[in-house]
Amino acid sequence: MAAPPARPRRRPEARWSPGFATFVVTAGLVVGQGVALAVTLAAGGEDGPDWVIAASLLLADAIVLAIIVAAANRGADRLGPSTLGLRRTDFGPALGWALVGWVALMAVAGAWALIVGQGAEESGGGPRLDVDDPVVTVLFVLTVCVTAPVVEEIAFRGYLFAALTRWRGPWPAAMLSGVLFGAAHAAVYPPELLPPLAVFGVVLAMVYWFTGSLLPCIALHALNNALVTGIAFGWDWEVPLLILASVGLALGLLWPFSRERAPQAQQA
Repeated sequence: MAAPPARPRRRPEARWSPGFATFVVTAGLVVGQGVALAVTLAAGGEDGPDWVIAASLLLADAIVLAIIVAAANRGADRLGPSTLGLRRTDFGPALGWALVGWVALMAVAGAWALIVGQGAEESGGGPRLDVDDPVVTVLFVLTVCVTAPVVEEIAFRGYLFAALTRWRGPWPAAMLSGVLFGAAHAAVYPPELLPPLAVFGVVLAMVYWFTGSLLPCIALHALNNALVTGIAFGWDWEVPLLILASVGLALGLLWPFSRERAPQAQQA
């Protein structure tokens, strides 16, 4: 007599409070950026060593991640990488949804650039980086193109968006988490560039919803940040290499932790 098929192991569930999750993400960003600012000011502010500024950004990401993970234990039956969205998923649908999201983002960003016109031109499209030290360059690239996409996706999509879906469903959750995602960049980008960032947050939330995995979101986020960083450095042929290296490193670091597969129901 054949043995009955093994029952699939139940995936770890999380019942995070939407209000508490919003507070935790906001507080984590304030604490992380506050510590980074304090370290920078202690080192001389804008006149201090560039490597200190870059290292303070890495420290801020580490603080935010630590706060999110600590808070996520509250309401989680068994907190693990899968609980926060680090799951493997089918490559084809993940690539498809990421491409759809990227095309939608480019369309919105292009339309927004036409609307704001001269304001966006004067702002230069974002911050410019003038760094000569290769060590500092590597630190900035590692922070902006690798750790920031990982930490922000875990915070805003894996934790906050997942909690907000319990409030009114995925679309309002995507909208609210996207607005908060855009607002979180107010200290770095000019005000006229924040709405496209909010749209980017919405796009990433929906990619996560339809794939059930943060990996395509992190890849898309790393691609975007690498493109912006390469332009900010004034690079040319180095930009595609930076994109490939950033996406590959981010996914390579997370792949060993992403052992479970995404729920097929969400993909359908």
